[in-house]
Amino acid sequence: MIGSGCVIAIGGNENKRGARSSILGSFVRRAGDGDARIVVIPSASEEPHARAVHYTRIFHRLGAQKVTTVHAERRDVTGLEREALRTATGIFVTGGSQQMLMEHLRATDLVGVIRAAVRGGAVYAGTSAGASAASETMIAGSDGDLVHIGEGLGLIPQFIIDQHFEQRGRLARLRIAAKWQQLTGIGIDEDTAIVWNGTSGEVTIEGVGKVTFVDPHHKIHVLRAS
Repeated sequence: MIGSGCVIAIGGNENKRGARSSILGSFVRRAGDGDARIVVIPSASEEPHARAVHYTRIFHRLGAQKVTTVHAERRDVTGLEREALRTATGIFVTGGSQQMLMEHLRATDLVGVIRAAVRGGAVYAGTSAGASAASETMIAGSDGDLVHIGEGLGLIPQFIIDQHFEQRGRLARLRIAAKWQQLTGIGIDEDTAIVWNGTSGEVTIEGVGKVTFVDPHHKIHVLRAS
């Protein structure tokens, strides 16, 4: 599904100090540096305006000149906003509630626009909720041993993603989801990302933590950034 684009799933709480060596710095470089056309979607957040302003400042500090926000949560997306998404070189989706995010994206018919942009070469980066939403089958939340499943963006359909992984002790949750859905689970630590490059087929890990892979039979494999 990635096509010629790139998908960066971030485990949340990433370095926001504007360092070029950070995960966010890598996102801006992959999206085109000073020539990047970045769209921020803050619709998973309870405070979308503040979240959008914060990331816009970070991306400007990292060298991106053109940063636009699309507020899907307002349920009134303009033609100019859709065009910004269609022509984006980088799409950044913030944290919050992945279930709420997908409800807003479906209500505004933006799911297909995002998929097409990534197929055409755009870089998708999602942190926390934005990371979980990158998969086709999505962990929408949990209540004890009950794991709620939803439909995500489908950018990486063969996996199911969880975030804040080690910090929030989510191994049991991911094991349940992976076995139930018969998918490989990917648990991503904070300030850590797994990157799928559609052009080269390369998969890499960036950041300071680790990524845990759980297959449907509960076999576990852990990788860190090299």
